[in-house]
Amino acid sequence: MNGIVDNEVNMAYALITGASNGIGRELAALFAMDGHNLVIVARNGQRLDAVKDALEGRYHVRVVPFAIDLSEPDAPKRLHDFTTSRGIAVEYLVNNAGFADWTGYLDADWSRQQRMMRLNMEALAELTYRYGRDMRAAGHGRILNISSVASMMAGPYMAMYFATKAFVRSLSEAVAYELHGTDVTATCVCPGPTTTGFAKAARMGGRNFFTMTKPATARQLAAFAYRRMMRGSTLAYHGPLTKAGAFAERVLPRIITRAAAAFMNGGNPPVRGSQKN
Repeated sequence: MNGIVDNEVNMAYALITGASNGIGRELAALFAMDGHNLVIVARNGQRLDAVKDALEGRYHVRVVPFAIDLSEPDAPKRLHDFTTSRGIAVEYLVNNAGFADWTGYLDADWSRQQRMMRLNMEALAELTYRYGRDMRAAGHGRILNISSVASMMAGPYMAMYFATKAFVRSLSEAVAYELHGTDVTATCVCPGPTTTGFAKAARMGGRNFFTMTKPATARQLAAFAYRRMMRGSTLAYHGPLTKAGAFAERVLPRIITRAAAAFMNGGNPPVRGSQKN
């Protein structure tokens, strides 16, 4: 499943993490539609194979699936080693993989929180570092990091997720500045609620920002992010909730934005059995 054919060597590719569904899958389709070969990355190999078959059949591009859990400590290096050892030049890097958890911080399953930090922050940072250096050496490239409206404020009951997305935005803006004049760009896109299975994966219930707003579709968000990446924008907000959050961040006291985030996150969730210890 992680194979490669001989004539894929020394060709430019777009590498997309979290590509088996949602925003990542839609971004893969947009790259393929424009004729870009792909490396698609996710944990589920069967889903990756289905994406590969669909994109190769429809767009006649080369798609290399690589199944890996990027929350494992050595996973980003293994992914980079895989592509470089096979002569795959990554011209576009999309760091999309990530997840959230609806929980009181002190009631959380720590192993899940730790995995979130590794995936949402560490893997993104290391892939940006490794492939960013390759792009700088080659003299061109585009990096797209998916952050969130959560990057703009503290988020009670999803504290770790909000913190990880603030990290993504801050890192991306700094890297973008450092890359000026290199023909390599770093773009950070901050989505609002998007229909990707996020709420289910985060184990959210009751009233929350998904039930109180009209989420964007994954295709809408992907098309927006793709355009902004190709333009080389540094920071882009998608959707009215995200734009409102950016405005609130500038003008409202943080005590108010914290309370608003707690309300939109659904309030204090019940303690789950697996979290009590």
